[in-house]
Amino acid sequence: MSKKSKAKKEALMKQREEGFDLNSIPHAKLKEYSALHDPNMRHYFENPNVQRLLYQSGQIDRHGRVINLEKNKSKLQILDREFRDAERLEQRRLKEEMEMRYRVQRKRFQQLEDAQKQDLMTKLKADRELSKEILSTIRSTATASPSRALSRSSNNKSGDRSMFFVTEG
Repeated sequence: MSKKSKAKKEALMKQREEGFDLNSIPHAKLKEYSALHDPNMRHYFENPNVQRLLYQSGQIDRHGRVINLEKNKSKLQILDREFRDAERLEQRRLKEEMEMRYRVQRKRFQQLEDAQKQDLMTKLKADRELSKEILSTIRSTATASPSRALSRSSNNKSGDRSMFFVTEG
């Protein structure tokens, strides 16, 4: 096909398009088509697989009757609102549950920390008592027999200078 013939066809097509005028019927509205109400499509929609699909998508009821979505729009809005409310309630419940878990964990941690502090305090007290006992023993042996300590160190000439502390039990 030559370029001239193509250009000629395009010009002819453009002339036809410009000649097509819809201004004479400005407000003509076509009826809305619904394949579910078309009698020629009845055979197709009687297929059990198609009916199952239509039922699952909410276009027909369980008896095979077509559901008018315009009439049932308010019911759908109510269901949507109930689902949103249920979701919000579930989120609030989960949030409260998480907060409760956090509080319980914090309380358990605090109890554990308090028990560790208590153990540390008892150990420190026991160490302090032991230190006091050692010091009192050292003081009592040093003041009671200074000559005995000297004789013990002079008798031990091997270089072993270990001392033993006796504590009262």
